[in-house]
Amino acid sequence: MRSLYIIISTFLVISCGSQTAKETRQQQKDSSIVEMKTTTTVDTLFMDFFETFMWDKTFQKSRITFPITIDNETISDSSQWKHLSFYSTKEYYPILHFDTTSYFERDIHETSVGLIIANFKRDRITRYNFVKKSNNWFLTSSKEISIEEIPDLEFIDFIKEYSRDSVFQRNHTQFPVTKYFSDYEKDYEVVKTTITREKWENLNIMKGIQDLMILTTTNKSNKYRNIYYRGVENGIMVKYTFEKINGEWMFIKFEDYSD
Repeated sequence: MRSLYIIISTFLVISCGSQTAKETRQQQKDSSIVEMKTTTTVDTLFMDFFETFMWDKTFQKSRITFPITIDNETISDSSQWKHLSFYSTKEYYPILHFDTTSYFERDIHETSVGLIIANFKRDRITRYNFVKKSNNWFLTSSKEISIEEIPDLEFIDFIKEYSRDSVFQRNHTQFPVTKYFSDYEKDYEVVKTTITREKWENLNIMKGIQDLMILTTTNKSNKYRNIYYRGVENGIMVKYTFEKINGEWMFIKFEDYSD
């Protein structure tokens, strides 16, 4: 049985050879773009679209509304476009969203969405605006924004405090914490267990957040918040769930369905 902390340390430590493997996979994807979704006429889930947009250079060019301004530079047509790699060179990407169900089982029904990537170490926050036209998503603009413009900033401030203050963390964890995970010794059967206050070890969630993805469709009135770690070309799928109880955010559930 894998513990919560073994899981975290496993996907936070990136080996020296992982970059080479990523580059190889990228080359393979580039060489087979004809077989990918470049010919797709109707997008399905937004996150499925985004993953193709992130990986496939030709597909990405076809889903840009020109002219477009990126990093204060106006690009007039596809011949000047430089591929945005987003998370394609990383092991996983963390996403902030709401609700208790898995976000990846749901779609975004709005016709426009802001996708924000926040790097708190470099204090760089970029918003990418996507618009759905004729059932297809297009990137229409991008700009740097201030931290004050981030949706759900109050929860992000909470996560920072939760990660650095052990006393604060215990006071904002609902014990016993429910834990679900795929047991590889039982053919990845989903197993439920709990973690008591006595067995709790400090959890530094911010350590695993390199570039946090935040969707502007977040419903601030929802009493749940989730942080997902979604693997890039691997089986990582981890979720932390928080609930607002009596006006305070509380960590209530951990799920790991990685394979």
